[in-house]
Amino acid sequence: MASSEPAELRKLISWSDYDELVSSIASQLGDWEPDVIVGLTRGGLIPAVQFSHMFNVKLYTLNISLRDGKAPSTKFDWKQLNKYSNVLIVDDINDSGATLFEVHNQFYTRAYPNPKFATLLSKRSSKMSVDYAGELINKSRDNDWIVFPWE
Repeated sequence: MASSEPAELRKLISWSDYDELVSSIASQLGDWEPDVIVGLTRGGLIPAVQFSHMFNVKLYTLNISLRDGKAPSTKFDWKQLNKYSNVLIVDDINDSGATLFEVHNQFYTRAYPNPKFATLLSKRSSKMSVDYAGELINKSRDNDWIVFPWE
């Protein structure tokens, strides 16, 4: 998929970069281990699958995107998470923070234990901070269009 952004405003993430971001997150977890992964579609699915394999835990997907003013999905079966206490929510990027903030609110309103959030990249300017980030994006790169290797 081609971006309409000029090449100088794009940041290309290679598979090698991706591996380093995943490794960084894994090392940040320390002794805490998820007992379930929730991957946010679409960008969070590839890292979510990798974390699911890494920790040998079940993976659920949550179809949510607030990009371009789209409303969040409400088709997720929240009851399936009742038996888990260490929930890791995974996405590719924490950009404005709107999507992650909405997911956090969805968990909060259902009285689930606080999940932990992990993103490959997290912008410092985001309104939502994450528990684990493969890399924090400096202000000078905030306007770059990020292109992941699977895009």
